[in-house]
Amino acid sequence: MFKKILSIILLIALFEFLSFIGYLFPQFNQIAFFVIAIFVLILSIYNLEYGLYIIFAELFISSKGYLFYFASNGLIISIRIALWIIIMSVWLSKVIIKTIRDKKLAINSYYSPYLPYILALFIFIAWGFTNGILKNNGFNNIFFDFNNWLYFLLIFPIIQISAKSNLTNNSDLLQNRFLKNLWQILLASISWITLETFILLFLFSHKISTILPPIYKWIRTSGVGEITMIKSGFYRIFFQVHIFELLAIFIFLFFILDLINKHQIKTKKFLLNFNAYCLLLSAIIISFSRSFWLGLVIGILSLMLWILIKYGFKRAIELSSIILIGAVVSVFLIFAIVKFPYPKSMAKFNPDLLQERAQDIKKGKAVSSRWNLLPLLLQEIEEAPILGKGFGKTITYKSNDPRIANTTANSMYTTYAFEWGWLDIWLKLGIFGIIIYLALLYKLILLCLKIKLELMIQNYLIYSLALGIIVLAIVNFFTPYLNHPLGIGYILLLGLIINSIKVRNKPLT
Repeated sequence: MFKKILSIILLIALFEFLSFIGYLFPQFNQIAFFVIAIFVLILSIYNLEYGLYIIFAELFISSKGYLFYFASNGLIISIRIALWIIIMSVWLSKVIIKTIRDKKLAINSYYSPYLPYILALFIFIAWGFTNGILKNNGFNNIFFDFNNWLYFLLIFPIIQISAKSNLTNNSDLLQNRFLKNLWQILLASISWITLETFILLFLFSHKISTILPPIYKWIRTSGVGEITMIKSGFYRIFFQVHIFELLAIFIFLFFILDLINKHQIKTKKFLLNFNAYCLLLSAIIISFSRSFWLGLVIGILSLMLWILIKYGFKRAIELSSIILIGAVVSVFLIFAIVKFPYPKSMAKFNPDLLQERAQDIKKGKAVSSRWNLLPLLLQEIEEAPILGKGFGKTITYKSNDPRIANTTANSMYTTYAFEWGWLDIWLKLGIFGIIIYLALLYKLILLCLKIKLELMIQNYLIYSLALGIIVLAIVNFFTPYLNHPLGIGYILLLGLIINSIKVRNKPLT
């Protein structure tokens, strides 16, 4: 398994290196875009599973999906959109062919306990699109605001793949080949993103000037993330895909809990999971994302409450001690990267930076822009709280972001994409759309709690994914994820696992 994960990491590194070359040589980017698209098309036609592996891998490592893209006459198609079109086209073609051959609808046997909730959500997504047109929100704005939600349509090829599973309540969750491969892709992806975060922190802390400008511009242009100097030469390395590092933290904390329950703290397995927790936590700290930090705190408090109820005070103290020790190790690791003596470091890092960042919820340029937006957003929602105002609805507000302030009059910024994730959904879909979305998340959590597998470690994996839904919902208050492929992809991944499991040879309900 280790060799396979290492091979995937190397492939991901190669993929990003080629993206960097594509940034330096745009013609190469165009060629690579079509080569990748054709390759994925051939693989998907041969076996749709391979296409799903690639589309999930791209999701895990690429924040906005623009590592490669095709541009012509103002039209820009990201590799993420291209992969989605390929997967959906191949799936639909196979459904049509099978329907013609068997003379019956090929999707009538599809079953998923959460599918009715997604279908209900589709109704309100369609309404948001229609409402945007009725309100003349501008077709371009409507389409680009709406297209992220189309990622939910991947539920159909995902259900088709999961229907092939033969897992029961006596099965190891990772016996299923597709789930096992997807698990290895996830592990490889979060490993690479964490390593990449450390490398970038080292390069920028040590001012290795010969390569910093093109790397910085590639990261900004491709949408991989943001790099910002915070204070004293310390750089914030923020990737939107760090959300998967955040959610993975709880997987390893549950694994650690399993080892504590088995009195196996002194084993190599415990050390491996503890190290994974520390490395992931370091990446989340380096991101300097208050949304991530809040999600982390709420997630840990929820985990502690669950342990108190299920195992008692002693077990909660044991795990909380390990969590705190891991936090100290993580901070020390960041300090070691920043202050590594060769070449000479130009940055400083101390815990005071973390405290200042956590407390600065009003003055920061990005956060102050959000507060400027909030009253205007609430005012728009108040005007149409039931039906919403549809996709493409724009709001003009004062932004303190230097990139915007330098290019607009009076720092006024007009956009249809809002940082307040839940309020964005409310404004676009209306109150019933947000209720259906919450019902979907609640259903997924209930299904996770209902699953009982023979191996406790597999139950803990399911529980950690359920806790991830809560964390994702918290982060979405301040940073939009549940209306973005990253958050939607996590929901689909959890749905895939749930749909692959049968209890006593009957589907979950």
